[in-house]
Amino acid sequence: MIMVRAERQGSVVRNAFRGFLMLSVCTGCLSMAGAYAATSKNDKSRRAIPSRHADTHAAPVHHAAAKQDHPEVISVTTKRRAFGFGADQHRAGNITNLTAEDLVTHHVTTVEDIQNLVPNLTIQTEGGSNVPDYYLRGIGMQDYTQNNMSSVMTYFDDVPYTITAMSSGQMFDVASVGVEPGPVGFEHGIADTGGEVRITTNDPTKTLHYGASEDIASYARSKTNFYVSAPITDRLQFRLAGQMLQGGAFRYNRVNGESIGRANEGALRGKLAWQPDDKTNIKLTANWSQDSSEAQAGFVLSDSNNILPRDQDIYATGWNLNPQYAKLLGISPNSKPSYNDMQWGINLNADRDLGWAHLATISSFQQQQRHEYIDRDAEAYRSGDSYLTGSMNVFSQEVRLSGMALHNRLEWVAGMYYNRVRASGENWFDYTDRAGKYYFQDSTHVQPQQNFSQFVNLKYALTPKLHLIFGLEHQSDDRQFLDDAVYRYNPVTLAKTYSQVFANHGALTNQFSGKVGINYQVLQNAMLYADIRRGVKPGGFTANTTLTEQQAAGFKPEWLMAYEVGFKSEFFNHRLRINGAAFWDSYHDQQYFSYILVPGWGTVGSYVNVPRSHIFGTELSISAHPFRGLTLSQNVGYQRGTYDDFQVLNVQAVTAYYAKTGQYRSITDSYNGADMGIPKLTLNGSISYETKPVFRKYTVTLQGDYSYRGAQNTVPRGTGTYLLPAYFLMNGSVTFKPVKGRWAVTAYATNILNRDYIVSRTLATTVNMGISGQPRFVGGRFSYNF
Repeated sequence: MIMVRAERQGSVVRNAFRGFLMLSVCTGCLSMAGAYAATSKNDKSRRAIPSRHADTHAAPVHHAAAKQDHPEVISVTTKRRAFGFGADQHRAGNITNLTAEDLVTHHVTTVEDIQNLVPNLTIQTEGGSNVPDYYLRGIGMQDYTQNNMSSVMTYFDDVPYTITAMSSGQMFDVASVGVEPGPVGFEHGIADTGGEVRITTNDPTKTLHYGASEDIASYARSKTNFYVSAPITDRLQFRLAGQMLQGGAFRYNRVNGESIGRANEGALRGKLAWQPDDKTNIKLTANWSQDSSEAQAGFVLSDSNNILPRDQDIYATGWNLNPQYAKLLGISPNSKPSYNDMQWGINLNADRDLGWAHLATISSFQQQQRHEYIDRDAEAYRSGDSYLTGSMNVFSQEVRLSGMALHNRLEWVAGMYYNRVRASGENWFDYTDRAGKYYFQDSTHVQPQQNFSQFVNLKYALTPKLHLIFGLEHQSDDRQFLDDAVYRYNPVTLAKTYSQVFANHGALTNQFSGKVGINYQVLQNAMLYADIRRGVKPGGFTANTTLTEQQAAGFKPEWLMAYEVGFKSEFFNHRLRINGAAFWDSYHDQQYFSYILVPGWGTVGSYVNVPRSHIFGTELSISAHPFRGLTLSQNVGYQRGTYDDFQVLNVQAVTAYYAKTGQYRSITDSYNGADMGIPKLTLNGSISYETKPVFRKYTVTLQGDYSYRGAQNTVPRGTGTYLLPAYFLMNGSVTFKPVKGRWAVTAYATNILNRDYIVSRTLATTVNMGISGQPRFVGGRFSYNF
């Protein structure tokens, strides 16, 4: 019945999409780059995703791309603002914006590094894989196989990456980052429950600019960046940027001391911007990245088989690749745990000023190939050697109209979004050293999916100071789980000894999201707001290792009712900015990886839906420029989560009952009232001081920052090895540069106190494995911009 409904809905979606695809084709030659003018260093007052609301001091939205120039130099206007992103000060939601300078200063190399700059944000990789999982205000999903949509959406240049694995390796030549918590999707893209991380890269310029930087640090780590941006004709510009990351291996084999963790990444991005007339902008972007790095190997927190005790050194690890396993996989028998991930894509953004409205179309195709060999028990013992492969491609199309009406009292946005995903994957395990499991195992699946969404957002000025907001989004998500099978192989002969193919399954999500809100501009630079939002995230499937039909059946969508109040303010001629928010989220059917009992089989890992929970908290952001040269910032995030209705299968009790009676019986523990384990307190702050000119020609900038992340409990009521301890990090740097020159030299240190800390943990086999954070790195960076 589910399959029939999914197919019937898919037919409706396809017919509806044909209609709006014709519109997109007709307008696809029109352009969007100007309307979505990417934030640049010479106009930091624009938004991180400068689409829906132009800044007070920015160029008109439909001319922004054409006017953008000199992005490598900060310009000074007659009415100078001490802070950027001024438009967001008049928009509801506690949005955190980061400039390109912020990202460089705070050593943001990967998307995971963003969590150290944003309150109540957690970004973790799982089990040593190369895949980030996002959690914002406690809303998120652990998805090792990456066959489900994230609760927090990542955007690159306005394109939503519905598969978060694709966001790895893209953090270079970035203009800005914006993080918005809470249900979204009412003005662009696709709806979700947790929020979004919006990343904007630099656009081509109308004058020649080029530059490079070299960053060399401890453990032979090297990061090289370059860019060149220039006009081809008066109305055609290009930009080419790239990055290489090498070295940095600080983990080692506990037996022979061999290092592991050496980075080996490369990425390129090319852009063409064309303005065929004064009202049209077209931007074509192509990107490619390759990650052949060694894996983030873990250390032993605990071992239920008592093979090894807990590692006292968190940088110690172990591995031992079975030559027969390597032969079956087609990799070298001398391989270390490592990645072989490649991604490429192309985007066409078109933007047209129609006079009465603004038209934007965004077309994208992204493809990724993943091959990751990971030792998930951190031992030479062969119980958790996994090999994950994935092939996925995503086509997406968005069409959006926006404008003003009713004598400019009504600001409106309406549009449609479609995506088509084709994904397949395999999950291999070497079980040859586990009692009763002397075999190699392979789980395979194919998952086609498509999503069709429509959205509208209205902002009405009831009075000049009082604005009412209404948003509505409908999405139909149709996904199928096909050719799901498990195979086992003899470790000596490599002959297939077991196979089971499961029935095909479908999951259909057809729901509405919405919001209502109110903004009140108390003063010119002080605003109060309140809103209520409902967000929905589609259901999906468990693809880690399918053993029974019940695992493959799928899980339901999750949804959220989010309540938020907040304020935004600036004082002393824009030299002090204070923003704050308080929120309460009623979480329903949370998608959570746990266990289920299959009669006649036993307990198996599977995603379940947690009926009810709630999360509440506060956020406070303070930025100040007390006097020329001094910059201060402080972010505070506090959150608490509690399960209201959650019955968890007690695997140990079920196993003991079976051993005693020979029968399986469901025995559960009630986690009603239990803490959800999310980090309660996140803090980060920075101080920067630029001296007056030294010898009349040079300046020295002293910078320091810190971040604190509270303890995280990875399982309900977990203790000991299930608890990630709180940690505190400090970084610092000194930058020397000429007043009028274009070069700069920086000496820096990260994790100055050389604290040991753990960023994530996983239990995939008999070992509870932890992933350590980075030790102290000392380095230098030289950059030159022409």
